[in-house]
Amino acid sequence: MKKFASLFHDLDSMTKTNERLDRLITYFESACPKDSIWVCWFLSGNRIKGAIKTGELRSFLSEKVNLPIWLIEECHDRVGDLAETISLLAGSSSMNKSISLDETIREFLLPLRAMESEERKITLYRAWDQLSMDEMLPFHKLLTGGFRMGVSKGNLCKALARIGNVEPAVIAQRLSGNWTCDDLTMEDILDPSDEGKDRMNRPFPFCLASPLQEKANSLGEVGDWQVEWKWDGIRAQLLTTGGGGGMLWSRGEESIDESFPEVLECIPHLPPDLCMDGEILAWGREGLRSFSRLQKRLGRKNPGPSIQRKEPVRFQAYDLLRINGDDLRSMPMEKRRRRLEDLLNKMPAHLPLGISPLVEEKDWNDLGIRRKESRDRGVEGFMLKRKDSKYESGRVKGSWFKWKVDPFLADMVVVSAQLGHGKRANLYSDYSLAVWDESGNLVTVAKAYSGLSNGEIEEVDKFVRKNITGKFGPVRGVNPSLVFEIAFEGVQASGRHKSGVALRFPRIHRWRKDKKIEEADTLEVIRGYAGMNENISMADGYKTDVDGNLLLF
Repeated sequence: MKKFASLFHDLDSMTKTNERLDRLITYFESACPKDSIWVCWFLSGNRIKGAIKTGELRSFLSEKVNLPIWLIEECHDRVGDLAETISLLAGSSSMNKSISLDETIREFLLPLRAMESEERKITLYRAWDQLSMDEMLPFHKLLTGGFRMGVSKGNLCKALARIGNVEPAVIAQRLSGNWTCDDLTMEDILDPSDEGKDRMNRPFPFCLASPLQEKANSLGEVGDWQVEWKWDGIRAQLLTTGGGGGMLWSRGEESIDESFPEVLECIPHLPPDLCMDGEILAWGREGLRSFSRLQKRLGRKNPGPSIQRKEPVRFQAYDLLRINGDDLRSMPMEKRRRRLEDLLNKMPAHLPLGISPLVEEKDWNDLGIRRKESRDRGVEGFMLKRKDSKYESGRVKGSWFKWKVDPFLADMVVVSAQLGHGKRANLYSDYSLAVWDESGNLVTVAKAYSGLSNGEIEEVDKFVRKNITGKFGPVRGVNPSLVFEIAFEGVQASGRHKSGVALRFPRIHRWRKDKKIEEADTLEVIRGYAGMNENISMADGYKTDVDGNLLLF
């Protein structure tokens, strides 16, 4: 645990990627394998969930340090992070021998959820007496689910690849899927002799695109690029096994079979040991539907025939990664595309399975004109993929780009704020934003926490602290004076919000210090954007029959 705490604090203070990689390598080379596998599990995005409720945790702390709850809450408000607050108040000068990370998790963290309240309190008190001051903060980050070390999964794979002399893509493959620290070992991850056995029945790490930040014509000849519409759905891989089974695997690294059973009906018609990359889309008789229709299926397990008929979906494939056990990822994109077309052209027309059509124009200027049609088509712009590109793990610059349409923009007023997380835990950096309704009142339509510089965040934080109008749990009402220009991708109706609308991907575009709050936009303007979003037509290359089945031509 002492080594893990040192790793945690070191990584938190480092700003350069190579420094963090070197520090990770040093840790893995010296730490116990049972501890190392937990670090891999956490850095892969996993968390210990539901161990304890924060209210109960504050209550235990209050009793332990003999302070009233209100004072604990005031300390939390001042520090900005519950894990750090507990570490500062309950930390001891323990001289006990440090136990391992594996022992700490199995003795103090994992059992908590199954315990009664009194037993949880006794277990936590034992942990507080056992842990040193340096160990307290990472322990409580793990306990509260707020664990972050500033290391991406891609960089974790790079560090492990250097240690095991194995390709990062293979490491990423071994870390994908639902695994636990009881069924995967460091030896499994680092074994170079297992590199060729690509775990055929498991999903691949997703290949990600970078935003196109320069002029499109700087990419060279348009003929060197495969151009597709950028779909607005859920990224997923459709897999089949040798035994006739299969699964849907989301980019969020979870199985979503139960939510979209109709897509699994395609599996008997597909070859064994197959993996296709694509997008799950809301798709009805008229073709592509808006993302808001797809949201009605999200998180819904085992939807019955009624919801499947009312809100149908389809899997829109755009890459073939494996077929009959053959790994195609090193094959050029252009060849993988031809293999995908050959496969899907043989599929029965009634299946909820399609292929993303190509967009072909003679030059970048003509493609730019076509890109302006994106919102009317219900898509987000273009995907640009080099025809000679491999399918690589993570975001690799220069191979895939997303050429998205410009976002919608609206001026909004900050009406409340909340403390941020991580390095912003002591700054008010999360804001609720409002526009004017028909009665002349400000109604909240969005929350945003990204887009300002560090200096601007500190300036807003000072303003918030001097202009608090009320407290609502962790939220602080703010005297309406600040106007931000907010960028967002779309609008949809929402019964959960008083304004009746919800924005997609809102973020701060700029701080409008030149505007008064009276100049902020109205709810009517926001609703107008929603009207633009509902105008969805078919992308080129598509027609559907009377039953909504996709026809390719």
